[in-house]
Amino acid sequence: MQQPYNIKVSLQEYYVLFQSGKWEFPNFSNKCLICNETDCATYHGFYERSALWPATGFNVKDLPVMRYLCNNKGKKKNCKHVTFSLLPFVLIPYRRLPIHFIILALWIRLRHHLGQVNALAAIEIELVNCSDFACFINIAAQLEWEKIVKAALKLIIACNINIIEDIRFDEIKCNTNSEEALLTFLDIAISYQSRYAEPTIRGPDALGFDFYQLQGGADQLAVFLYGTASQHRF
Repeated sequence: MQQPYNIKVSLQEYYVLFQSGKWEFPNFSNKCLICNETDCATYHGFYERSALWPATGFNVKDLPVMRYLCNNKGKKKNCKHVTFSLLPFVLIPYRRLPIHFIILALWIRLRHHLGQVNALAAIEIELVNCSDFACFINIAAQLEWEKIVKAALKLIIACNINIIEDIRFDEIKCNTNSEEALLTFLDIAISYQSRYAEPTIRGPDALGFDFYQLQGGADQLAVFLYGTASQHRF
C-alpha cells in the first residue's frame, strides 16, 4: 500500500538527508495505516526507485521510499497488504518525473498551441537543465502525460468533492476532452494552494495531496489523483 508523504523539503534535500542518516523517520505508533491499531506499525526498511527533477538536473536511481510493516494487531484492515510505503507526494506512483514537471510541460504545449514535435524544444528550453533530455521527453511521453492529466480531471469531477473553488472549473465539467478544458484545469492546478499541507504548498502536487486527504486518506483507501497506487492495481 502506498501513502503520499509530505516531505516538507525538496526531493533533493530529502535524498541527501536520508542518505546521510539525518532524516527523521515518521512514527506510526498512534495508528497503523493498514489496520488502524496503536503500537502496530514498525519500520520495515526501504526500497529504491528512480527519480528525475529536470529543472535542477537531479537524477537518481536509488531514491529511498520508506516502508512500514503492519503487525496485524487490528481487526479492521483496510486492504490485504502487509506493508505501507511513504511515497514523496511530489511523485506519481511508478513514474520518475514529478507531477509539477508533467503539468507544466503539458501546459507549455497547450498554451502555445504547439504540436508534439515542436513542444519538445519549448519544454527543454523552459523546464530542463540536464543532459539526458531525449531519454525522458518524447512524443510517447507527452501522450502519456496528457492521459494522466485527463484522468485526474475526470476523477475530480466524478468524486464530486469541494476541492476547487474556481468558477472556471464549473464551466469545463461538461467538456473534459477539449484542449480548452484541459488547459483551464492545468491553469487551476498550477495556481492551487493546499488547505491541508503544513507549511502550505502550491501547485498541482498540492492539489493531489489535498485530493487524497478529502477522500479520507488511508482510512478510506483513497485513490491518488495522479496515477494508480499499488493498493488499487488489480
